[in-house]
Amino acid sequence: MLAIVSISIYRKSTNNIADANTNSVVTVKSGDTLENLSDKYNVFISMLKSTNGKYDNSQLLPGDHLLLLNGNNKNSYSKEKKDVVDKQQKSKDQDLDAKENAENQWNQANADAKAWISFHESTDSYTAQNGQYYGRYQLDKNYLGGNYSPENQEQVANQYVSDRYGSWINAKAHWVSNNWY
Repeated sequence: MLAIVSISIYRKSTNNIADANTNSVVTVKSGDTLENLSDKYNVFISMLKSTNGKYDNSQLLPGDHLLLLNGNNKNSYSKEKKDVVDKQQKSKDQDLDAKENAENQWNQANADAKAWISFHESTDSYTAQNGQYYGRYQLDKNYLGGNYSPENQEQVANQYVSDRYGSWINAKAHWVSNNWY
């Protein structure tokens, strides 16, 4: 039995293709997708992905060679079980996409709230002054420790908001209610 430590896609070369008694190699044709190859050869989509280092259909190119573990391998299953596992994987992928989308929306909302505060505090000026308050976020000069650089103002403002409010969204809500944050 051949132990496979690392597998990559074989393009226009069959020198590295594993023993045919252990595995099969399929040449990708135009129009092939992970889904239709999975159905055709009765293997999990996740197994095609992990065995061949392919994570989506955009990575499949005509002429690529995909390694398929043979039918006696524990990774070959009945069509019904394969369909269930593939459906579960698709659901997990959709959940990850939804989580990533929600995280992107949260990050954008935080960035928008930060920009809103900056505009209302100093009209985005890193040199704005108001008594003991300085810079884009009108931070107490003591917080800035004598370093008024834009980089330090950003870092200190992020830390201040994180410690006090948890997010720029919460800081903006406080600002709207109290005219300060």
